[in-house]
Amino acid sequence: MNNVTTEQGTQHAIISDIALANLGVLFKLVLNPTLGTMGTCANAINIVVFYRMGLSDGVTQNFFILAVSDGCIAFGSLISSAAYLLQTTVYLGVGGPEYQVQVVYWTTLLVGSFLQNTSLVTTVVIAVVRCCCVAMPLQVKHLLTAPRQLAAILVFSGGSIAALIYFFSPAHAVVVYNPLTNSSLAFLADLRWYEYTLFSNTFFYIGFIIVIICAIILTISLKRSSRFRETSASGYSSTSGSAADAQVKDGRREARVVKTVVFVAIVFILCYIPSMVFTVTGSVVSEFSANGDYRNANMLTLMVTETSLLVNAAVNICIYYFHNSRYRTVFNTIFEKETK
Repeated sequence: MNNVTTEQGTQHAIISDIALANLGVLFKLVLNPTLGTMGTCANAINIVVFYRMGLSDGVTQNFFILAVSDGCIAFGSLISSAAYLLQTTVYLGVGGPEYQVQVVYWTTLLVGSFLQNTSLVTTVVIAVVRCCCVAMPLQVKHLLTAPRQLAAILVFSGGSIAALIYFFSPAHAVVVYNPLTNSSLAFLADLRWYEYTLFSNTFFYIGFIIVIICAIILTISLKRSSRFRETSASGYSSTSGSAADAQVKDGRREARVVKTVVFVAIVFILCYIPSMVFTVTGSVVSEFSANGDYRNANMLTLMVTETSLLVNAAVNICIYYFHNSRYRTVFNTIFEKETK
């Protein structure tokens, strides 16, 4: 590791070192471990349930992939929190081991960006496919098959991960000494930061905008289909028949799927806003970096970003359970067997 001394002054500090340390305890030792544990357990359950439901269906397959990536994000946060705990307690002021766990902390954040891209791509595919089902229900069944949806996720996720590996490959550990606090912190330096921020902004904002557009389209479609079902139900009440009943059931099933996708998309949008703020600010404000004048604000935004991603990873199980009847049935069946 290289030793670097920074002459950073306090006149540019938006957040003091003491405030950052206290917030770090709240985020890294309370909120994130709790959400990480919840997300890991919730997505482990999601993986089992979706696997039991069968992966031949494109919707189930994509939700399974989303559960895997979100579960890995949640588990990675537990490693990050453990590294932070060791850094601030066991190895505080020790030197070498302290820097090593700091490097582990930063590495888990970088690896997490790989998984975030997979979650983004999977969410985009889920939203786009459902929009196409609304617009062209007959054609989509034969065009956007489950294997093709899987291929799209693998190609775009694999391409983004390859790009990130290129951006992160020159990284090495640097120990930055702050004479004002008489303390040192280890960071990963010499990343291709400009290329990374340019790629991340482009990749994430394209996906982000697509998800927003799809959420709007699906919400409008959901309202229209709700009115149509109410009209149809009044018409079918006077004419009974198996065909009419089947059509009503199909409409309700499709509405539940659309509602599930809409809620997943909305939660995704809300939870990824801090990530968008972090990448944009880092590309616009040069001192908003790990060792710049606004390093404390950078660190706080990074902690908020990580926490919001964990919220996204943890809450989808509630959406699946309350808005997906197949998921709820399989879920209840599994846990009824376990409790007997």
